[in-house]
Parts: sequence; structure tokens; C-alpha cells
Amino acid sequence: IYFESHTVDSLERCYFKGKIIKVLPGIQTAFVDIGQEKAGFLHISEIDREMAFARMSDQTDELENREATPRRQSTMEISKILREGDPILVQVSKEPIYEKGAKLTTCFTLPGRFIVLMPNIPRVGVSKKIEEREERQRLKELVISNLPEGMGAIIRTTSESAKDRDIIKDIEFLVQTWQTIQKKFAQAEFQEKIHEDLPLVLQVVRDSLDEDVEA
Repeated sequence: IYFESHTVDSLERCYFKGKIIKVLPGIQTAFVDIGQEKAGFLHISEIDREMAFARMSDQTDELENREATPRRQSTMEISKILREGDPILVQVSKEPIYEKGAKLTTCFTLPGRFIVLMPNIPRVGVSKKIEEREERQRLKELVISNLPEGMGAIIRTTSESAKDRDIIKDIEFLVQTWQTIQKKFAQAEFQEKIHEDLPLVLQVVRDSLDEDVEA
């Protein structure tokens, strides 16, 4: 059972053009104004590695090799990545609760019918519910060969036995959506909501209705 409130707007999965209002190096967290009652918070662990490298590249010459070791993230300093007053594209990963603002991320996701697009994380994963090795390999090869460079995806259970053209169409739609988000970000005002997921009823249609549903 899925619930949707008619009195409170859901923020989860929404994209905003935020403004960094405070950077706290001691707790490796930045507070971002997204136009809500409480500022959202962005922890270093939720900052996309490529974005961090790009923002730090003018301060150090050690980042020529973008394939960093996993340990590098733990040594990053948020104050070298984010500056107060700067604009930033963020996605809400968790609703605000009580006195706490929304939890934010720059590790973006866009859910589709067959895949979840990760536009700035170049990894591909397959749902564990797809057990057959050949099918897992087919899906992985299909998705990798149709994803733009630098993007990744999680292959959903609904992809099992799906036709190539339907999965490719899903990828193309999500990539186009991401490009639209980037264009809107460039033109948007601070605090502006740039993108939100489908209403709950249409999410259910997208995620659950397939040829196996009879009624």
C-alpha cells in the first residue's frame, strides 16, 4: 500500500536549484537553501565524486587521474569543494522531519520503467531478483552499450525478459529528462524546484502495470 498526503507536498526525489548558505568543515556538512522552512543538509558522503574533483581542480594538481582510490573520498574536505553563496543542483533523498531539514544529495537518480538512471555515477547494477545469469548479462550489455559516457544505471526487476527496444526507449527518455534538468538549472532562480517525480498514481502505473496484470 502506498500513501500520498493531500496536505503536504512530497519533496523526496525532487530537484532544486539551491544556494549554499553555510559550510561546516567540522562535521563535513553544508546547509543549502532550497526555499523550504528549514535549510537542507548535504553531507560529504552525498557529494558526487566527479563533482567534488571538478570543484577542487583549481586548487590542486593531484586530480588528473579521475579514477581515484576509494580512500580519497574520506580525505576530502567539504570546505574545498563547496563555497557559501554558490548555486548547486541538489536532489532531496529524505523528507524533512521535526527540526531537521531535508537530506540532500548530488548523487542523482531518475527512476524509469525498466531502469533507474544515475546520470553522474558511471556504474551499472542488476536487480538481485533477476537470477538467470544469461539474462543478467544480456541486460547489462544492452544498458552499457546504450548509456552515454559517464552515466550509470540500476537495472530493475521489470527489465527481465523485456524487449531491447523498450529498455532503450526508457534509457533515451531518462537521458532526455536529465538534459532538461540541466538546462532548467542554468536558467532557474535560487530555491526553484526544477523537477519532481510523477504523482503517486502514475508511479504505480509506471512501476507495476505490465503484461502480466490482468485486472
